[in-house]
Amino acid sequence: MIDGDLELSSKSLPPAHVERLQNALVLPIDRKSSMACGVVRADGRFCHMSRTLLSGARLSGVPDLEDEPFAEMQMGRWMFAGVGRHHFGHFLVETLIRLWAAGYYRDELDGIVVIPNRGIDFSQAIDRRFGPFLSLMTDGLAVHLPTHPTRYETLLLPSPGFGPQGWITGTPIFRREIRARVAARIRPQGDNDKVYVSRTQLHKDDKLVDQEAEVEEVMRKAGYDIFYPEQHSIADQLSRYMTAKSLVGAEGSAFHLAPFAMPTEGRVALYQRRYWTRAFNAYPAQIEAFCEGEVTSLRPLQTRDKNEITGDKSPKLDFEKLTDGLSDAGFI
Repeated sequence: MIDGDLELSSKSLPPAHVERLQNALVLPIDRKSSMACGVVRADGRFCHMSRTLLSGARLSGVPDLEDEPFAEMQMGRWMFAGVGRHHFGHFLVETLIRLWAAGYYRDELDGIVVIPNRGIDFSQAIDRRFGPFLSLMTDGLAVHLPTHPTRYETLLLPSPGFGPQGWITGTPIFRREIRARVAARIRPQGDNDKVYVSRTQLHKDDKLVDQEAEVEEVMRKAGYDIFYPEQHSIADQLSRYMTAKSLVGAEGSAFHLAPFAMPTEGRVALYQRRYWTRAFNAYPAQIEAFCEGEVTSLRPLQTRDKNEITGDKSPKLDFEKLTDGLSDAGFI
């Protein structure tokens, strides 16, 4: 059993555990501190198990508990999910991290609790993009978004089962539950089991990949379907990834979602598009852990001149190095 007072580590996940709390206080993100938010027991002790691992290996901050705030009361039984992020990749690795427990307690729950990220209306993100997927993951549970301190009559607090960087491989129960839930509710879609995930239709320049239109043409000639994930619902993206025995693309959020659905015999060729090596390394680690797939990691970026800005988000691609790597690995 895990004591909810224990500190979380950014380097590894705790064993799976669910703590049942009465009259627990959920504090939204403190605008004055580093993403401080989370769950406080009725006796005033903060639940460190409610913290979230954020980018940069940062755990969300611990709220200042010197003064007990006025709190609204929410009756019923609820499950704490964590922080609501509107960016798709962050949503996958920071918002879904406790939903492994939803299946076990579904019949007694009134809904899940998601703390909106600072400065966004997460209800719009749910309405426009994430609602159907959250419903699929929780069998239709309601989502409560506390924007002010709120007490919950009964609150279940699961330990995190997934996250960025040191948490990217997930716990065995998270991997099993998420993949089983997808497999039970999503049907495969598409006849071609060779899929190239493209970023060429994204609208922001810093999201694009150098020479990717030319890469697309190479993949098309090699018999791949060109797939633009942002043009499809999350459910349809999962449907397409379920058929992909050969999946190729540049690093990005799609490769956090694909391991929830890919067949275990699938092969992935993933190539680096940014100079952030640590972020790139997380993708093959997740894929290998979730679906035991064979991952070929390619690093075709041209050598960066010492005078270049470190934060350059559109580095130049060595096109020949990429295609040679795909050919040598048997993808084209």
